[in-house]
Amino acid sequence: MNDNNSSEIKFLQTNITKRVTTSGIMVGVGLVLSYLNPFAYFTIFGARINPFAHVINAIMGVLVGMLFGLTTAAILAALRFSLAIGSIHAFHGGMSGAFVVGICAYILWKKAPKYVEFAALTEPLGTVFIGGSIAQLITPIGLFAWWGLFAASCIPGSVIGFIILLTLKKANINREDFF
Repeated sequence: MNDNNSSEIKFLQTNITKRVTTSGIMVGVGLVLSYLNPFAYFTIFGARINPFAHVINAIMGVLVGMLFGLTTAAILAALRFSLAIGSIHAFHGGMSGAFVVGICAYILWKKAPKYVEFAALTEPLGTVFIGGSIAQLITPIGLFAWWGLFAASCIPGSVIGFIILLTLKKANINREDFF
């Protein structure tokens, strides 16, 4: 193997390591914010309204991409559910939001990379419309009720995530560092 291929493999391994490490750290941050801050969430109709989970989804979908963002959301939902600080709705709500942010971040990164942080604001599209619709299938209380509950959680979270991403951008930490 020549030196060029060897350096390219090391570069790819470094970027995957960064994404895995960032995902692990953000799972911990999301769990701590969910657990230690009881005023950050409240329960309505079995759904725990927790904007901090959506902050993590918005940041991860933009910085590390759809696959790692989706994985982070799934692990965070599983841990929150198993520790009784999250509901079953954390799975489809968080994962659908992370999925949409990851897809939108990829598209913006290819078409208009200087605006990639705006993908964080698309998190409600996945969480409200996909996650809320799935929640209606699980616990039928009314589709618009679920959409409203999910919106109450994810809109503030995605805005906070967007602000954090802009702050990270000013500190020269952006998506390019992970790919």
